[in-house]
Amino acid sequence: MNSDQPLPLDGITVIDASRLLPGGILARQLIDLGARLIKIEEPGVGDPMRMVPPVVGGIGVGFAALLRGAESVCLDLTTDAGQEQMRRLASRADVLVESFRPGTMAAWGLGYEALAEINPRLVWCSLSSFGRGAAVRRRLAHDLNLIALTGALEAMGPEQPRIQLADVGAGMLAASSILAALLRRERGGRGGRVDQPLITGSLPFVTWRWAEEAAGRERVVDLLLGGACPCYRVYRCGGDDVLAVSALEPKFWLGFVAMLGVEDLAGAGFAMGQDAAAVAARVEEALATHGRDHWLALAEERGLPVSAVHTTGRAADDPVFADAGLTEELPVPGSESMTAVGPWLPAIGRTPGRPAPALGEHTEKVLAEL
Repeated sequence: MNSDQPLPLDGITVIDASRLLPGGILARQLIDLGARLIKIEEPGVGDPMRMVPPVVGGIGVGFAALLRGAESVCLDLTTDAGQEQMRRLASRADVLVESFRPGTMAAWGLGYEALAEINPRLVWCSLSSFGRGAAVRRRLAHDLNLIALTGALEAMGPEQPRIQLADVGAGMLAASSILAALLRRERGGRGGRVDQPLITGSLPFVTWRWAEEAAGRERVVDLLLGGACPCYRVYRCGGDDVLAVSALEPKFWLGFVAMLGVEDLAGAGFAMGQDAAAVAARVEEALATHGRDHWLALAEERGLPVSAVHTTGRAADDPVFADAGLTEELPVPGSESMTAVGPWLPAIGRTPGRPAPALGEHTEKVLAEL
């Protein structure tokens, strides 16, 4: 995006009373798009992400990465004073995000209906576990519960995943919902209520699988993309490094086996069962003759979809991220900075250079504005 152009959400104020990763993922997107995000935190405690190690410069690095450019205001929403201050903030805001159990904000006099009377243009977004249904409104869940319930956990295999699909997915979906609600507001003049339950976060990942189950058919996606076919799987090469090969298109498989010198496997890219195992063994035997860098150079020269399999620790060193402009310095309190991924939205957003706020850093400033 041209740096001379205004960001899409310039002038939009977001009050963020959510906690943990889903709200952080959402916050990062809205901030990068230009919104002013005022994070409401419990006095003396703050968002639990602040305390998750490793802690650098007095702040958890996850919080530092996701809440760059935010403002922190401490309010005790269980008190009359905190509730009144929240109402005054909401009266001037465009968006309010919260992640309490359904009904909690209403019990404090801060429910959607009450705040919409004060500010009809307010877009309200709730990030509860399961939404407002009578049978589920009091149930709680974290990412592991959510991916287990949708079938995503079973689909990923026997090991417990180390990435949070539901939390991240829900934050992404919530951003889309809020942007759509803001667009609708511009057309109709009123805001509205957006419920984005965290259980929805992993649904995009399993929609195709659910459709196959509903049709009562074999899981083709599992077979094609789950490592059953030689043309789409990971292989070990020389030096015990690992390569990811995604040669689904016949032209790429033909180029891949030609690169390895095993042209007799040209018709075996979609082999199954024991045949697939035999083909994969031949491929891995050929790959073992050279190290990863050798094969990556050849694959790039021939335009083949072959890549390294990195740990997150090594990923930042791959020049593809720097060349694509997807690494930047992460500012943290004090003089330290670290390499981070971003911007997430390079075509239309910018990540602020201002670090994540200290707990309550902007309380006096923001409340003085009221």
